[in-house]
Parts: sequence; C-alpha cells; structure tokens
Amino acid sequence: MTLGAQRWLRFLALTGVLVTTAYLLSYFVTRRAPSRPPDVARRDLTPDIEVVSNDFQYLHKEGDITRLILRAKRDTAFVNGQHKLEGVELQTFDAQGQPTGKLTAETCDYDPTARTSDFRGNVVLTTTQGLTVKTESIRYDREAEAATTSDPVQFVRGRVSGEARGAQFDGKADRLVLEKDVRTTVTPEKPTQPTTVITAGRAEYLAREKRLVLGQGARVTQRGDALAAQTLIAQLDDAQRLRRVEAQTAATLQSAEKGFVLTASVLTFDFDPLGGLTQAVGTGQPVLRQQTGTEHREVTGERLEASFTRGANASEITRAQATGNAHLHIEPVSTTAGRTPERKNLQSDTLRVTFAPGGQVMQSAEADGAAVLTVAPLAPTPRSESKILRAPRLTADFYPDGKVQTCTATGGVEMRAEPALDNSLRIPRRTTSDRAEATFDAAQGELVRIVQTGQVAFEEGPRQARAEQATFLRAQEVVELRGREKRPVVWDETLRAEARELDLSTAARSHVARGDVRTTYYEARQTGNTGMFGQPMAPVFITAQEAQVEPQRAVFTGEARCWQGDSFVRGDRLELFKADRRLTATGHVSTAFYRLARPASPKAASTPEDAPVFGTAQTFTYSDVERRARYTGDVRLTQSDTTLTAGEVEIELAARENRLERLTATNQVVIVQPGRRVTGDLARYTAADDRYVVVGNLARVEDVERGVSVAPEISFVKSEGSVRASGGAKGQRIRTTYQPKP
Repeated sequence: MTLGAQRWLRFLALTGVLVTTAYLLSYFVTRRAPSRPPDVARRDLTPDIEVVSNDFQYLHKEGDITRLILRAKRDTAFVNGQHKLEGVELQTFDAQGQPTGKLTAETCDYDPTARTSDFRGNVVLTTTQGLTVKTESIRYDREAEAATTSDPVQFVRGRVSGEARGAQFDGKADRLVLEKDVRTTVTPEKPTQPTTVITAGRAEYLAREKRLVLGQGARVTQRGDALAAQTLIAQLDDAQRLRRVEAQTAATLQSAEKGFVLTASVLTFDFDPLGGLTQAVGTGQPVLRQQTGTEHREVTGERLEASFTRGANASEITRAQATGNAHLHIEPVSTTAGRTPERKNLQSDTLRVTFAPGGQVMQSAEADGAAVLTVAPLAPTPRSESKILRAPRLTADFYPDGKVQTCTATGGVEMRAEPALDNSLRIPRRTTSDRAEATFDAAQGELVRIVQTGQVAFEEGPRQARAEQATFLRAQEVVELRGREKRPVVWDETLRAEARELDLSTAARSHVARGDVRTTYYEARQTGNTGMFGQPMAPVFITAQEAQVEPQRAVFTGEARCWQGDSFVRGDRLELFKADRRLTATGHVSTAFYRLARPASPKAASTPEDAPVFGTAQTFTYSDVERRARYTGDVRLTQSDTTLTAGEVEIELAARENRLERLTATNQVVIVQPGRRVTGDLARYTAADDRYVVVGNLARVEDVERGVSVAPEISFVKSEGSVRASGGAKGQRIRTTYQPKP
C-alpha cells in the first residue's frame, strides 16, 4: 500500500464533512418555521403565494452561542406551506461558536408536509478543514435524516480531489455512500513524488463503525504501484487514521518499483499509527510474485503473511511467510545460448523468505517441515535430469541480485536425480547423508554442485557406494566420494572398489579411483577372463595407485597388480577390455601363472603339470578370445628349472581349458636348462611332446655332456638327453663339437 493510498483512505474517512452537511440541513428544516413579515402585503401576491421576503436571515442560538445562520436573498412562502429560498447561504458553528462550514446554493425548496428540502443549482459546501464539495442538487429528508443526490459530485481538499456520480447520507446510521464512478486523485507534496489515483464503482463510509468500503472494482494506483480488488474495506481508529484494509475477491497488491505482485482471494493489510503498512495477510490461494530482469519468483501457500517497514518513499517488504503446502518457485525469464536453464522449486510445510533492504530482491529463505528442493530443466533432453533434495529443514541464501546462491539441507537428507524425460537412458540415483549444500552459478542461477556430508550412501541401479562426503559436480557429471576416517567404497553386481578418492560418473556406470586403489571382481568371468588365471568362478583382485573403470574397460596405473590365488600380472599400467576379453600390461611387467597346465605324458614327467610360469617383459597382452598371450620387450620366462629369454614370446592355450599348447619366441632367443643352453632367432615349444625347436642363422646349443652344436635348426626334449641338430636350406652345414668325458 503506497503512502498516497494511505492518505486517500484517511481523507475518505474524513469525508464525514458530508455528515456536517446533513446536520446543517437538519438545523434548517427542523428548527425554522418561516414567519410572515408584517411589511409584506397579501394583495401584491399571486393566489398561491402567501408571502415574499427579501434579504432573509435566520439566526439560531443555543444560549449565547450562535450555532447556525441562514441567509437568502429571497424567501417565497406558498399557501400550501412550501417555501422557496433563492440565493441561499447556510453557515454552521460548533459548541464554542467557531465556524465549521458553509453551504451555498442557487435555490432551496422546503416542504414542511413532506419534511424534505431540495438544494439546487451550483450547490457548494465548504468546511474550515479545507474541504469543498460541489454538486447540482441535494435533497434532505428530515424524517429519515438522509441527504441524497443523483448528480455528479466533485470534492477538493488540499492536494486531494475527486468526483463521483450520486451520493447518499443516512444521518441516523451515520452512513455516507458515493453511488457510482468514484475517482480520487492525490497530488504529491513534492513534484518528484508520484500522484495517487483511487477508483471504485461505489464507496461507502460508516462513521460509527469507522469503516470505509470501496466496491464494484476498487483500485488504488501510484506510478506503477496498484492495490486492486472487487471490494476494499478500510478500518479507521478514533483519530480517523487508517489501521486495517481488507481486500476481498481477486485482491492484488502490485509494485512495479519493487517488482512484486501479491494476490489472493482475500488480502488484509495492517498499518501503524503513522499510516505505515506493517503487515499483509493473504488467504485463498495467495501468491507473492517477484520478477527481475533475469528471473521470475513466486511464493505460494494456503496462508501468506508479508511484513513491511517504512521506506524512503513507501513501505518496503522485509519478510514473507507461507504456511500449508508452501512453495518458492524460481524460473529464468530468458536463456543464454549454450546454457541449460533450470527452474527451482522449494516446498515445505512452512516457508519464510527474507528480503534485502529496499524490498526489491530476496535475501534468504527457510523451509521447515518436509522440505523439498527440486531443480529441473526448462527444456529437457534425453541427457538431462531433475535433482530433488529432501530434508526436514532447508535454508537458502541469495546473491545480491536475488538469484539463489546456496541451499543447505539438514536433519537427514535425501538427494534424488531422476531422468527429465520418460524415454531417457539415464538411471535414477539416490544419495542420503546427514547434511547437504547445493551451490548455484552467479551468472545464470544454474546448479553447479551438491556437497553431501556425514554417512553418505549412494545408489544408482545396481551400483552403490559409501563415503563420508559426496560432491556432485554438474559440469563434469561426476560424484566425488571422499573420506578421512573411512575410505570411500563403491560396488555393484560385478566388482567392489575402494580408494582414498573415488569419482563416480553419472553419465555412465564408470568411476575413477585414486590413492591405494583396491578392486575386487567377484568372478574372473566378469572381467572377460582376461587374466589367464584358469578359475573363471573365483574372484580377481587388482591394486594400483589409480584406476579408471568403465563397464567394458578398466585402466589401472601406478604399481598395478592383478591376481587370482597365487597367479598375478603386474605392471606400471594394466588395461582390462571386458567385451574383447583382453588384458594388457605395460611397463616393468611381471607375471606368475600357477595353474597353467601341461599335458600329462611320460615325456613331460620331469615337469609337474602345475609348475608355475614366471615372466617379465615390457608389455604383456592376453586375449581370451584368441586364447593367446604375448610378451614383448626383454622377455624372460621361467618354469621350474627352464628359463627362456627373447624379444617377444607368444603363448597359445587350449580352446576350453587353461592348458598350454604351444609357445613361440622370437628375437634373440635364449633357453637355459640344467647343463644346456640354446640360442637362436626363433624357438617353438609344443606341450604335447614337450619339444623345443630352435632355428636361426645359426642356432646353437651348448650341452655340458655333449658339447656344442651349431645348425640351422636344433630340437630337443627336456626329459631326454639327446639333442638333434639338422640343416635348413640347401648348402647349410651342421657343426658339432663334442666335449670329452673327464
């Protein structure tokens, strides 16, 4: 409510000067019985005229105090008892004899039978309080103590002026009614201040009840501010000061300067003794709307209370409280290219909003009782999702321009992220914690991150996690899990992982782990049997300094080690390709395979079937699809008492069991067995007959018992003492040097 509107309402309360008008008329019609002047002769008058008097004056006193003076330039008394006064002037005085007002009119008709008086022609009422009322006619009924006019009425008092069509005054009830087209204008004290205009279809003032009713569509406007309703009821105090206004049916309080609109079925306004608005209460679907250049904000509830304080030019809103299904809805007005605009809705049983000084922007909000914050995209896509934060209590702080800065949830928090579209491929996720804080971007008001602390539990389909703290980063679409006392852990139906830091991707079922990473695949087959470990149903363990795990691919770096039982693969970097069923290790690779079986045969009896194979190389690759393993770069393999070194070694396994079938080594091959050393360019080993075949230019075997042989091809069986050297291409020779026995 603007100050101008308050002044106008106080003025209307003082429009009881029309009450004074009625009393002036009452004095005239009840206390004056026109006398017949003796100097007027009947013979000069027409038959219907009894007497005519000029320069008539009537003085009424109470004791020595003059209370009324009636003057008329001409008084015509008719035979039927009626009188007609011309050039009428009526003055009234208070009990101390001080002037209170004056009424003038061109004529006044008085009918003592009907006890009515009609003032006509340029009727003007003035009071010592500075009020002037003008109309063309006023009829006064003595019995009813009522004054009426159907003509236009104009009134002026200081900076207040107005008009209406038709007026009624009921003296018995002290009731004043302006019948139609009520319009009042209040000019400001200073030229820089705004003008106030009040309009209504009808106005009624009840003096005894000190109540003013503006009906049939009442509206108070000042610059861009407006108070409107079908009916406005103003309550005054004994000093005729405005104390309460009730706006009924489609009530609206709008401030263009402050950028807010308050609407409800019923709005009730309370004022302080100086006329300043202190409180507004809305019931019946109340809504407080506020709009800036970038956002539209709306507070709703079953009941809405707004508190105001006196500002420089008008009352300023300081606080609003909504109760019963309360909402604070925030939506961007415009969008920026490349951004994803979001709407925000804060819901609770009770919602309190505080405004910054000046009342133009929100400063903070408190939501108590089943509080829910929902952040949803305005234009959802298959990749977008809505964030829902639930807690017993939510508090929000705003940037200086009114955009939400942070929202803090306490008392046990649930955060849900749900696909914005039904056909989205995203999986809903849920995170619970003791506390949460959501942070929003200062430029666009978009959600930036959500930090949850205290007993964090994360769920996303089959994937679950636990941590002391979880931070959702919207731009990266990542949930960062951290902990001081307990390391964060994540698991699903295939694996479990823990580390000092875990980052879970929300766009895909993947995660990044850092710091003493420990991963367990519940079954080797869930890795695609990538380890050549021979037990598809047994778990596989992996440790590293860092890991990046995706549904079909995992990369482990920094002292990475993968093992099952006693078998392991170790390197600077390990990569698992689940779909391809392939494992790659690079950098300082070492391996040990304890379940790499060999065929049982009399020839291989000297080498146990489950003798472990140890290896080192620069890289190691195993493909379960090809049933093939490859070592490259400074390869060294050891099984039992046999050692093989080469530039590259390829191992082939049986199709359906973890059994060695053949081995191929190339590039500076060296095989060392007890009492024997074989070198060549290429070596092949077949497990079925436990035979090595070494070729080269030239292959060489050194045997402590049989001497040295050099040939294009050398073959031998470890369990047998003989070595066979043979020629390769035509013209190549075999040379053998025998070592004599001592």
